[in-house]
Amino acid sequence: MSDIASAVRSNSIYALVFLILSFASGLLFAYLRGPQTLPTEPPTIEPPTIEPMVTETVATLAVAGSEESVSTPLGTDAQADPGALDGRLTDAEAKIRRLEQELVAVAEQQATFALVVAEQRERLAEMLAASDATAAAETDPVAVDAASLANRLGEDLERLGARPTERGHLVTLTESELRFPVGGSELALERSEGLDAVAEVLARHDHLMARVEGHTDRSGSATKNLELSQERARSVKDALAATGVDADRIEIVGMGETRPIDEGRTAEARQRNRRVEVYLLER
Repeated sequence: MSDIASAVRSNSIYALVFLILSFASGLLFAYLRGPQTLPTEPPTIEPPTIEPMVTETVATLAVAGSEESVSTPLGTDAQADPGALDGRLTDAEAKIRRLEQELVAVAEQQATFALVVAEQRERLAEMLAASDATAAAETDPVAVDAASLANRLGEDLERLGARPTERGHLVTLTESELRFPVGGSELALERSEGLDAVAEVLARHDHLMARVEGHTDRSGSATKNLELSQERARSVKDALAATGVDADRIEIVGMGETRPIDEGRTAEARQRNRRVEVYLLER
């Protein structure tokens, strides 16, 4: 049995040694051959195209047939007439100028059209705003009454001849209309057309008040003229109150000779300066 076991072990060793030697010989063989590269693909050669061949053949036949027929077109294409070229260039420049002019005209038309459209939009917006305001006023009784009152007041002041100023609407009553005596303050007439018109406006518009200012010329002393202007303003107030206007709505001021409207020294200038001014203003 020992002989058999010994033989088996010897065979196993021999087999292992054989495998090792085979593996080593394979590595040595691979090392000796060196690295192997795969063969590259052979370059493809494209066949020649037909167009150059046909062109070359046609040209060869044309030259062989007639040299004149070939040289004449080539010469025409190579050497064009300078006059014809200048004419074409002039025509092209003229066309370009016409196109530029047409573009400018189109741009101007577009600008004009845009301006017209903007104006129409503004007018439409104003019309819509006015329509909205009218509708709002119609639905608001207070606004309707205020608008109606303003319209009536404007019409009355226009008929009265009142002139709008920073101090109010001015009505001037001249000396010839009031007819004060020389140096006096009493009205020559109980009724005056100008005073009646002022009283009528005050009666119709109770939100107005009157500021009555008396003026004189520069004849006499300044103190006496101031007193005289004050008394004449008071006489106008009394005449207005006599028509039914509340006296509390009338204010009087004597200005004397301090505010002349004519700097002349003639009789006409002095007569123009002797006046009573009534300012109608809202209180």
